[in-house]
Amino acid sequence: MPGLALAQPATIRPDDPRQAAVDAIFSQYDRRDSPGCSVAVVKDGQVVLQKDYGMADISLGVARTSDTSHWLPYSEARVFVALAVAQLAREGKLGLDDPVRRYVPELPEYAAAVTVRQLLHHASGLADYGVLDVAFSPMTGRVSEDEFFRVLRRWGRLGFAPGAETMYSNTDYALLKILVERVSGGSLQDYAQARWFGPLGMASTRLGASQATRHPGHALFHEAPGNGSGRVLSYRSSPTGGIAVTTSLNDLVRWEAALRDPARGLGALLQSLEAGAPPLADGAAREEFSFGVYRRTYQGIPMVAHRGVGGYAYLVQRADRPLSVVTLCNSYPGMDRFGFEVAALFASSPGQAKPLATVDAPPPPGPVISIPDAELQAYAGKYRNGNRSFTADIRVVEGALEFKPQGGQPFDPLRPVGDGRFTNQFDGSTFLITFKPGADGMVMSAWDVTRNESGGDDLLRWTPATWPTADRVAAYAGTYVGEAVEGTLYVRVDGERVLVAGRGLAETTLEAIEAVDEFRGPDVYHTRFERDARGRVVALVLDATRVKGIRYVRSAADQ
Repeated sequence: MPGLALAQPATIRPDDPRQAAVDAIFSQYDRRDSPGCSVAVVKDGQVVLQKDYGMADISLGVARTSDTSHWLPYSEARVFVALAVAQLAREGKLGLDDPVRRYVPELPEYAAAVTVRQLLHHASGLADYGVLDVAFSPMTGRVSEDEFFRVLRRWGRLGFAPGAETMYSNTDYALLKILVERVSGGSLQDYAQARWFGPLGMASTRLGASQATRHPGHALFHEAPGNGSGRVLSYRSSPTGGIAVTTSLNDLVRWEAALRDPARGLGALLQSLEAGAPPLADGAAREEFSFGVYRRTYQGIPMVAHRGVGGYAYLVQRADRPLSVVTLCNSYPGMDRFGFEVAALFASSPGQAKPLATVDAPPPPGPVISIPDAELQAYAGKYRNGNRSFTADIRVVEGALEFKPQGGQPFDPLRPVGDGRFTNQFDGSTFLITFKPGADGMVMSAWDVTRNESGGDDLLRWTPATWPTADRVAAYAGTYVGEAVEGTLYVRVDGERVLVAGRGLAETTLEAIEAVDEFRGPDVYHTRFERDARGRVVALVLDATRVKGIRYVRSAADQ
């Protein structure tokens, strides 16, 4: 076989307690009516454990194997883009501190100061092109290069001065992909195939493959297992951004070995990119995630996770020793923690492995218990943080408490341990969630048990606004045309309900908040209707975390 051969497995003994512990971690996928997972543990350069669970294709009854290929979600491909940029820089074909317009002159003049390094670290200030259009998703839609640059030109401004802050933006890596292709003279896939995938023998791996393409050995990706197959995630590769990676567990084991191989220098390149992060303005927070490499401490162990913003960690490496865990699931749930949990198991000697009964045990005060739905309902409702920038729904689903952030996927069910306390696994950490009545209502707090630190702001339960009246919201109805974005939104009113729709955006009911003329939705957006001095509705404005002030002007015929 050409390229890097897999090391012969030195499998741990069948009676090693870590075998059962790993089975317990992946038990939710060990079914014939569920998407599946594959896991490999690489220690001192040898595969010491390799297992497969669940199905590659539920409808055809095809079980998953370590050669099953499927799409990696969202931003995981960025490490390949970043490495390509770093290699081209090392070869003198581009400079990390060069202005991007030197290589991509179509970038608008207002972004003339943006450098390649700032794109790598999300410090450009460029608006996320996928958020500018409420009806467009860079993961499920397609956009040509011409459309991409037209969107940026029309928007016409940066969110902050380049290098002053960081903000995750799909625009940054869309530009880097274009830059690599301009400098190398071929597609990103051509570059990766010639430099990495071919020499390493990664026959199942490619960049830019469509999720919808079905072929032997390929598994479709599901948004959630649910009861059966769940909903198959639609993904179409696009000339810019939303860069798809298709790979298999065995290919990722080869990739992990290459990253560890000093002769290839890939690991050193990643470290140089991390060390080369641009300085920020005083007080500015740095984006934790840039090019898919995320450092953290788990149960006192320094680890490096290769993952995306959704927490899908396909490779977890111990930072100080040659121990790695490669995990692939063709669904989301658990992928934020599986690699960390397995790595922690193998960081100790077999005799120190946690027994099966406590592998996934909650923190004190005790084991998971069962409580009636009536008690769970006491904690259900809508919650938000103090500055109202984050909101979430907590609801009872099939006898369990579920936490769903606005615009996101539900987390794994909260597991009760008594006295208003619950445990949950997220992003490789165990959290203790506590509900307590406060002066202004029910308060939810989170403690990161793994890191022994706060899990974030307290959330306060609130009651949705009751201000909307049929007379007031009737004035919203009409057609709204994007001012600095392409697109049209249509607002319809049904009694006190306000509904919005657009090209590619299914009609969605907006949820009123306390502030008059303001709503939550659609999806990740906050909607505000503007009125003029005479009280007439003249525009609606959308705000999101990555872009604010997306204004749509109401048609004059509707005013």
